[in-house]
Amino acid sequence: MKNNKLLYLNLFLLSASVLCFEIISTRIASVIFVNDYAFIIVSLAMLGLGSGSIYSYYKINSTKLTGTFNVISRSLIFMGGSLLFFIVSVVVLSITIPFIFFFLLFVPFFLAGIVYAVIFKMYAEYSFKIYAADLSGGALGSIVSLGFINIVGAPNSILFLAIIIFSLSISFTQGLIGKRKMIVSSSILFILFVLLSYNGKKEFLGEVPIGNYLEKDYYHVYPNLNYQSQIIDSRWSIYGRSDLAQYSHQDVVKQLFIDGAAGTQMYRFNGNVKKPEKILLDLLIRHSISIPFLFLTEQEKNNMLIIGPGGGKEVLIGLFGGVEQITGVEINPDFVDIVEDHKNFNGGIYTDFPNVNVFVQEGRHYIKRSNGTFDLIVMALPSTEQMQSIEPFAMSENYLLTIEAIQDYLKILTPEGRLIFTVHNQWELLRLIVTTVSAFEELGVESNDMQNHFAVLEAEYAPTIVIKKNAFTQDEVSRWHDTMKKIPKELPAVTYLPYSRGNLNQTNVSLFLSTIIQNKEVMQKYIGHGEYDISPCRDDKPYFYKVNKGAPDEYWWLLCGLGGFNLFVVWLPLKFIKKKNKKEQRAALTLPLTIFICIGLGFMILEVSLFQKFILYLGSPTVSLSILLSSLLIGMGIGSIWGKKLFKDNIYKRLNTVSLLIVISGILLFILCPYVLSKLLVYSLIIRCPVSFFMILPFGLLLGIPFPSCIQLLKQGNMEKYIPWMYGVYGAMSVLGSVLAVILSMLYGFTPAFIIGLLFYFIIFILLHFTSNK
Repeated sequence: MKNNKLLYLNLFLLSASVLCFEIISTRIASVIFVNDYAFIIVSLAMLGLGSGSIYSYYKINSTKLTGTFNVISRSLIFMGGSLLFFIVSVVVLSITIPFIFFFLLFVPFFLAGIVYAVIFKMYAEYSFKIYAADLSGGALGSIVSLGFINIVGAPNSILFLAIIIFSLSISFTQGLIGKRKMIVSSSILFILFVLLSYNGKKEFLGEVPIGNYLEKDYYHVYPNLNYQSQIIDSRWSIYGRSDLAQYSHQDVVKQLFIDGAAGTQMYRFNGNVKKPEKILLDLLIRHSISIPFLFLTEQEKNNMLIIGPGGGKEVLIGLFGGVEQITGVEINPDFVDIVEDHKNFNGGIYTDFPNVNVFVQEGRHYIKRSNGTFDLIVMALPSTEQMQSIEPFAMSENYLLTIEAIQDYLKILTPEGRLIFTVHNQWELLRLIVTTVSAFEELGVESNDMQNHFAVLEAEYAPTIVIKKNAFTQDEVSRWHDTMKKIPKELPAVTYLPYSRGNLNQTNVSLFLSTIIQNKEVMQKYIGHGEYDISPCRDDKPYFYKVNKGAPDEYWWLLCGLGGFNLFVVWLPLKFIKKKNKKEQRAALTLPLTIFICIGLGFMILEVSLFQKFILYLGSPTVSLSILLSSLLIGMGIGSIWGKKLFKDNIYKRLNTVSLLIVISGILLFILCPYVLSKLLVYSLIIRCPVSFFMILPFGLLLGIPFPSCIQLLKQGNMEKYIPWMYGVYGAMSVLGSVLAVILSMLYGFTPAFIIGLLFYFIIFILLHFTSNK
């Protein structure tokens, strides 16, 4: 390819397609699998790219352009075919066996890794521009993936990407095949592109199957396996696939799911609050979240905020409970659209009641922007433990249940206001209590008064807790006792009230509230010696749904396995190099190898930590990932072009200076970001996204310099043949870095993890400082 501009364009489109596939495949996997599988996909992408590079190092030795373009063209043809085979296997053949699924997912990245390695090796002298094209394409792919999912859905998006990859393979065959073959091939691809575009969001191949796992609520709404479910409305978006299901044995309740999980009910309602169907009232009153409304006076229910109203159950409870003004905040726009579109079934609860307003926003952001106060803030089952995002450690729902979140809620409650939260089980209930106690402590509530802020209903399924901003008075508790006498025994019962020791059933939660929380030392021992992790959650360590203490065993095993794999990737080629080369060349190779190891580990730890931080400020994991990647990659692309001019004649000095600047700018970024973006939470996403983008951009600019500088270092030392191996080391280390970042954040938080990521760049600075002084 004599025209380098065409090479840069092809590489740009390839990188855009690869990153697009990475993000879209996570959405497909989230429909099929549960939390642990989500994390693997991002790692698979890096592992596949690295493995393809290593394969190229050992098996592809062509030094001529013609041979190189043949390798690239064939690899791209196989890559396009592997994309088609992947989506057909999943959708048409319903292959959801994890091992097969992830192997099929691995193959396209492996083939892309071969292409990258061959290009970097053949065009090493243009490494800065090639890296810029690579990163810029990745930045585009991170943004385009959002549009692809929203416009044509995930399965059709993969078909589009396959067409693009096939087109790139034709581009690399210019001069190698006849003109007629090129015209025919290009025409076929163009016709397929037009047909697919015309098809739009219609599922060309069929629907992605929902994996049959315990965590998938879709299969476990009703215990009777003879009941048949049918999806009657399905919509793709950046939040996942939203499905509305109806059931064969009844027509009163339909269920809304996101990726087959986090089920929320939509009830049949005639639209008449004064004369509803009796069956509807009977169903609603059996939910523990309904019972606290029976104890409210007229002055205590002027207005209510519902975080995540979903199908509208809590809206109905508020309407029947006599709440004057109801506000709902739902992060998933498809849920709101589906409820509004099915108004004939649900009575128009989101459209036909003037006292009900539902906004599409993330809960924390709405609260930060709110100027008013509420008597009630209600949140029911904000998430189950399956994947709801790009990675299991990125669930935005976790940020709804931290110390800082509880404090945000309390600030907008009226003096007599209360939080009414429903969780999944007793463990979550204890963790929410401990987190709330910590929030109260920081707000200055006395420990001897702490227990008087809670009331609990420990239902068999989905217990509910009432958290009062000001402590319950004895008169209020007496009123609760009087009302409780009138409630049928088969309904969820109150198991804890202040000043009621001995009058209610003694449970672990009631004993904890009545005795343990009064003594901080005793409470800390209780937390430390408990079977599950019930320690308080903070925004910096927001793993509310992490059941076990420390990092899960599967992450430690994954870390050990990847550590062994990376050791093999580094050690085995190095062993052969030592046998074949002189000592001087081996020593010259050690420095770039060490730098590639450090930037592979360090960059991924930094990326994961920043990703998690920005979820809080941007509200959506997918939006956060897209903004982060686009900003980092564009910044790195600019840095890779500009970086060559920095200390042009001294690569060591350039790397030394830049590594130190990365450490300094990273510290400044992590200090300034929370301060600036917390101030901007009152503004819309249209404001917060550009600000986040431009805050990350300078950091990305610096991060883009070390990689092509190391390629240049190898070129300068006549060691181009090692570039594919080094690229593979970088990719393999990135996978290890991502796992390490998750474990560090679970143990210590994302701020310490970010600092450790910077430490790897500081190691480069120290190493080069002593090397240059020799």
